Amino acid sequence: MTEAQRAALKAASGWYARLCSGASDADEQQAWQRWYDADEQHRQAWQQIEKLREQLGLLPGPIASSTLRGVDHGRRRLLGSLALVAMALPLGWFAWHSDTRRYWLADYRSGVGERRQWQLSDGSRLMLGTASAAQWHADGQRRVLRLLSGEALLDSVDEARPLLLETRYGVVRSHGARFCVRSDAHHCQVAVLQQRVEVAPLHHLHDMHTLAAGQQLRFDAERLGAPRANDAATTAWTQGSLLALDRPLGEVIAELARYRHGVLRLDPALAGLKVSGSFPLADTDRALAALEHNLPLRVVRRSDYWVTLVPKV
Repeated sequence: MTEAQRAALKAASGWYARLCSGASDADEQQAWQRWYDADEQHRQAWQQIEKLREQLGLLPGPIASSTLRGVDHGRRRLLGSLALVAMALPLGWFAWHSDTRRYWLADYRSGVGERRQWQLSDGSRLMLGTASAAQWHADGQRRVLRLLSGEALLDSVDEARPLLLETRYGVVRSHGARFCVRSDAHHCQVAVLQQRVEVAPLHHLHDMHTLAAGQQLRFDAERLGAPRANDAATTAWTQGSLLALDRPLGEVIAELARYRHGVLRLDPALAGLKVSGSFPLADTDRALAALEHNLPLRVVRRSDYWVTLVPKV
């Protein structure tokens, strides 16, 4: 690798880290475009980044950047660089490493875009949505399912032992209920389909509140939100669909992004457009094509892993 190629790869990894940080604005994205268009070596370096992104897809931007700078030294050096990053960024690294380690060691997990089903040892049925992971433990006194990431549909068996579904924000207790739970970076959402459950936030586990069939609520570690009625969109993901009912486009794109590899971006000017329709989660390209056909927007593809929706001129 020449010095120019090495410099281009280093610059590309820096751009990748900034653009994936969530803090980049339109000016920075335009600056990246000028850098990308300026030189063939820049474009080749960016293609190398994209080829590696599936391997490094779970790493946050800054860690990916530091790792990618050593990519030309081979896989062994690549793994070695991860250890160096771990020493250099202990807090961020250990938070990432802990989540990632739990994901790969989980009893049940699904990949990006997958839905998978299992029968648990007590006879309960578990379905995981995209990029989700869960740990299962059952003994003579209790049954515990820990939702480490993502979303789950649990059809629990009614028996004397309560079934606790634990999340980072609190717990859901069931005796034979059928319910969905989704955990993300900010809160957890639980929706009851049959029977009832009890819910408590992490910092007030003694204060359990009953949620009846047909109801859902959001909660974080401190408090529960107000219950509201389920609708047709609540369980659409279990059938492989995203059902939007007069929903902002920004929310629809954020949801589709969870079901595809790579970067899916939306021009902020389009975020408030209202969308109604049913979109296939197993074929997000077809969903994007439907949005392009029905809304004043254009789908711009830098590659299969870098897609941006911009206003139609």
